[in-house]
Amino acid sequence: MHPISTALFLVGYGLALPIAVKLSSVVAEQNRLAIWGHQLGLLIVTIGWVLRGAIAVAVIHLAWMALASLWFGFRPLVSRRRRS
Repeated sequence: MHPISTALFLVGYGLALPIAVKLSSVVAEQNRLAIWGHQLGLLIVTIGWVLRGAIAVAVIHLAWMALASLWFGFRPLVSRRRRS
């Protein structure tokens, strides 16, 4: 067990998880500060997993980051189409 990775998990998950629970409202409100906090937390956690040598888990976290970003970016396009 890597001691730095444990600290990274505490900080990263502490930042990302509370926002992930409310992710649908973050996307609906287009709260950029919250999505950046979520992405930063996931990036910190991903670094922790890489330090532990769990590359597969790190890739899963990166995939979740990409999906959350796409969802956040795609939401305004859907809203504009519905208003038209």
